Amino acid sequence: MTITVEKSQVKTGTTDVPVRGRKRRPHWAHLILTPMAILWLVPIVMVLGLSLLPTSNPSTTAYGLFPAEPSFGNYIEIWTNNPILQNLINSALITVPSVLLVMLFGSMTAFALARLRVPLKAVIFGALTLALILPMSSIVVSVFKILQSMGLYNNLLGLVLVYTALGLPFAVIIIRTSFLAVPEEMYEAAVLDGAGKFKVYWKVYLPLSKPALAVVAVWQSMSSWNDFLLPLVTLQDNELKPLTLIPLAYRGVFLSQPGALFAILVLISIPIVVVFLAVQRHLVNGLSGAIK
Repeated sequence: MTITVEKSQVKTGTTDVPVRGRKRRPHWAHLILTPMAILWLVPIVMVLGLSLLPTSNPSTTAYGLFPAEPSFGNYIEIWTNNPILQNLINSALITVPSVLLVMLFGSMTAFALARLRVPLKAVIFGALTLALILPMSSIVVSVFKILQSMGLYNNLLGLVLVYTALGLPFAVIIIRTSFLAVPEEMYEAAVLDGAGKFKVYWKVYLPLSKPALAVVAVWQSMSSWNDFLLPLVTLQDNELKPLTLIPLAYRGVFLSQPGALFAILVLISIPIVVVFLAVQRHLVNGLSGAIK
């Protein structure tokens, strides 16, 4: 007796089990997302290519994407002619504390709005939602006057506090959604075991919200590190300026040297790319939880 098995599938009960090695047809979404991904990659490739454009030979190939004679001379030039290391340290002193403060205070506020009895909870959450739509340009003058009155003008601490306040609404909304996904029975069981509210928050809810915290960390890092307007308005001394202000400070020099300008832009982008790669496995879960 001969048993014939189809190459494409093996039937087990009522379930069809695909055989290993079977070719899958491309999903219709891939036909849309692939051209979009290529379109988004074009500016990135152009910036990387033009950062290698030497001043001696500014000719390009491949529709202006790559230099005809690539060279790393632009990176050497901007590193030797500018206080890049000091600017990097200033950017880190602004970004790292603001990210940590936003994650701490945002998660504490989210826990209170998700599980504790807070008066006017809906009003507070609505105000946080409305704060997300405020453009940065509409509050620059107010931020400038507040920092002056507090004696924090031309001070890195002032920028840290401003970025923390601006990042809290987004952090609270994202982390609160993650906390609401945790079964309320876990909170009640922890309370019955004698755990206080802060211990429940720190030992139970916070470890379960790593994906949401990753989303907040990446978002806040991008907002603080890449910002140009607030450091331009609130910092006066060159010793305090972050990396994002270097292209402005040397615009007269680099106007005739586009390769050096693009090299600076690449240096500004590298830390954010590193942060994204470090937490990317948590991002999808965090964003999907926020959408739910």
